[in-house]
Amino acid sequence: MTIHSSKHQDDVDKNARSSYFNLPALDISVAFPQATPASKFPPCASDYYQFDDLLTSEEQAVRMKVRECMEKEIAPIMVEYWEKAEFPFHVIPKLGALRVAGGTIKGYGCPGHSVTGAAIAIAEIARVDASCSTFILVHSSLAMLTIALCGSEEQKQKYLPSLAQLNTIACWALTEPAYGSDASALNTTATKVEGGWILEGQKRWIGNSTFADVLVIIARNTATNQINGYLVKKDAPGLTVTKIENKIGLRIVQNGDILLKKVFVPDEDRLPGINSFQDTSKVRLLCSKFL
Repeated sequence: MTIHSSKHQDDVDKNARSSYFNLPALDISVAFPQATPASKFPPCASDYYQFDDLLTSEEQAVRMKVRECMEKEIAPIMVEYWEKAEFPFHVIPKLGALRVAGGTIKGYGCPGHSVTGAAIAIAEIARVDASCSTFILVHSSLAMLTIALCGSEEQKQKYLPSLAQLNTIACWALTEPAYGSDASALNTTATKVEGGWILEGQKRWIGNSTFADVLVIIARNTATNQINGYLVKKDAPGLTVTKIENKIGLRIVQNGDILLKKVFVPDEDRLPGINSFQDTSKVRLLCSKFL
């Protein structure tokens, strides 16, 4: 058995690596000509499971409208914005024109789609860009659905029409730094004061939070120890939102850390239908239909 010196081994390793180290970056289009750039999204040319036959004409129309917009408006720019980890705010009016925000909610300017129609719309958005579908899911299937299910009639009339048009944007804040999305262990508190509530605490990984106009905040009532829901405006004193940087996934989604320091919420912005852990679970269960 021959034992080589470390210097000899270094020379061997260097010679062995010389064939592929220090070469220019691989040109993917040359090495893999079958690869398709994301900005040139491949068309849907087949329906192997005959899925279209299961859809109503309205659901098929929603599908094609969303598909056309996503392939034309989103696919060409998503790589650029993924690289920059920025959100393409200029496409929000185009997404609003699709009338998918609000999903299955009826009335209040919402589309009132079937569950299948709403799911198809999200699937077509996710087919092109998962970050974009996450933006819509947080806004529509979490925040808007919470207001629709748990809000007062006045809150529905005040918030839902603008949210349905994407003229205003919402986020849904449950997750916390210490306990994740375990609603039964929330540290964020809501204390009753004259005319409203004082919110104290932190939220983390909240999508849309850096630019949301309305924040649905889930907090623990200090008097009852139960979970309540509150609608917080983006300019509320004591509210600070900081973007989470250096993500490796869903980079277009603007996740944020939320800090609530003595944030006052008037009584009319407490969601009357959220009074327990089970109430938040209702919303998450319904949202899971579209994931």
